[in-house]
This record gives sequence, structure tokens and C-alpha cells, in this order.
Amino acid sequence: MIELSKYEKEWIRTCKGHNVEKYPLKGKWVLTLKPLFEEIYGWNPDMDYNSYLNVLFSRLLEIQLKISDDQSGSNRQLRDIFDGAFRNGAFRKGLLGGDDDLPIERAISVLCGLIMCNTVIEKDGTVRYVLD
Repeated sequence: MIELSKYEKEWIRTCKGHNVEKYPLKGKWVLTLKPLFEEIYGWNPDMDYNSYLNVLFSRLLEIQLKISDDQSGSNRQLRDIFDGAFRNGAFRKGLLGGDDDLPIERAISVLCGLIMCNTVIEKDGTVRYVLD
């Protein structure tokens, strides 16, 4: 079983929509996650938005790599993160929202989506990790 820290669980629960009452959706992941970030790290993301984005990206990437269930053999999910960051064409804008202006904001959105859709319990009933 994958062992998760208290804060890793909170990030995952928030990405999966379990904390909507506490951290309401604000249209963009980087906005939705600001209050959680401030609660965990104790500083206002608006004071240094670029540092906030860098720390948020790093933290979410660490979590995604830890819980990744990509069995493609070709790092498909990792490629999706970079593809999402550097391609902001009509497909992203129409189908996936595409409100994020900066590449790092788009990468954070992809990471949140991957974490949201990550498998917690396998089809055979095996628990990969626990969120409570």
C-alpha cells in the first residue's frame, strides 16, 4: 500500500473533489488550491505568485509520481503533463477549459486531473492508498 502523509492526503482529496465545501471550485485549479496552499505552508500565494506556482507544481508532481497508476510502459501520464503545459491550442481551450495562461498553470491543471482520476482501489479490491 502507498503510504501518504497527512498533507498528501489533503491535496489528493481536494483534487478529487472531496473538499469542495472547504475549498470551493473557482474555475481554475491554481485559484481553487490557494487556500489549501496557504493553510499548509502559512504564506499568501499572492505575495509571490511565481513561487506559489513553482511550489504547487513540484508538490503535485511529487504526489502524482508517488500514486501514478500508469501501466502504459511509456510514461503516458508524464507526457500528458508536459503536453498540457506547452500546447494551448483549440483542443485545450474547447474541450478541457484552457483558461490557464501560463504553461505552469496548464501543467498544474493536468496534474490535478491525473490525481483526480487516479485509482484508489483496484478492480480486484486491492487498496492502493487510503485517504481518511
